[in-house]
Amino acid sequence: MYMFFNCLYRKYKNELLTKQSHQGRMNRAIDIDREVHINFSEWIRQKVQTNEIDGITDDLRCLAMGPSEKVLKYTAYNVNGFKFRATEREANLKTQNSGVKVIVHFDEVSGQPIGESGGLLGSWLGQLSNDVNLLPINYSDWRMVNPHIKTKVWEVIQSKFWFDDPLTRKVFVMSALGSRCKDVKLRLWKEYKRDSLSETLLNRPENVPENQWGHFVHMRFTEKWKKMQERNTESQKKNIMPHVCGRKSFSKKRNDITIKTGKRPCRANFFIETRTKPNGSFVCEEAKTRAEKLTTLLGQKSHVTNNAIANLDDEYAQVFGPERPGRVRCVGREPTPSKLVNHSPVTRQEIENSEMVIELKSQVKELSDQVKGRTTFI
Repeated sequence: MYMFFNCLYRKYKNELLTKQSHQGRMNRAIDIDREVHINFSEWIRQKVQTNEIDGITDDLRCLAMGPSEKVLKYTAYNVNGFKFRATEREANLKTQNSGVKVIVHFDEVSGQPIGESGGLLGSWLGQLSNDVNLLPINYSDWRMVNPHIKTKVWEVIQSKFWFDDPLTRKVFVMSALGSRCKDVKLRLWKEYKRDSLSETLLNRPENVPENQWGHFVHMRFTEKWKKMQERNTESQKKNIMPHVCGRKSFSKKRNDITIKTGKRPCRANFFIETRTKPNGSFVCEEAKTRAEKLTTLLGQKSHVTNNAIANLDDEYAQVFGPERPGRVRCVGREPTPSKLVNHSPVTRQEIENSEMVIELKSQVKELSDQVKGRTTFI
């Protein structure tokens, strides 16, 4: 039975492969696998109904037709003392408990998702960004997208994932989704763009509505867009020290290092770790030079270990220069310089043990004694 269905699975896949497409080989293969995974059951049901498959038994025919909908249904059920209700039963209830949600864990210092739940959230946002009916592509800036659309999207996200502080986490999640949508638009443009405006308009992807594609293409053929694209290309050329994290986010990579070493890496250590290949070499000579400077500064570091991921005057800033407004390098999405200043997880015990603080206290005491002596003399 397994071999029989596997043969049908391959037959459906071959049918899709024979259809003409302008997509690249890799993306075409991914789309076909997704199509087969989603629609195979419906495809085989139609083939069985029209008797297009030979040698099928009654048992296989029943399996192909799928489960019967003529069964007893419930709108609520109890599992291990927990009660779950169907969506329609909760329509007018204040307490919602339908379905199962993924609890997303966040790093409290950086405010970024970590662990398997963080990876699952990132992958799911990538899939959601491909839904052009929910997230249209005909916009120039994610910040200018209709608030109604973003509200609807956030509701969809919350139906699948649970956040400890929805208002705070929404900022990061929606920003990450905007980045995924940008990637979708770049991929569509790379695959379907032709030499002229008219040719590109005709080469519309099947899943993109005509009005969206028309607006999207006209925006990208303007002089303003071409100049912006040239600036972005020049900026990308300056990225001469790429990291080796692959698809793994900085927050997940940092969490993995923390679990492995028992210590949260600072920006200097994180840069060295993420620019070192598995064979021990660096991604480029410039990264090696910067890593050597960072290592020297880390060797001169005081004994205070505040467990912070970044400071505005840390070793990384000394080697790479001060931060620009709006972002903190080598940390990832969300943290900004202003937040970095306000969020410094240094414990009182660590500060009191600092040799520098002890020396300053001693100097203050000496000055105080001198002032008291002069007051007595007067």
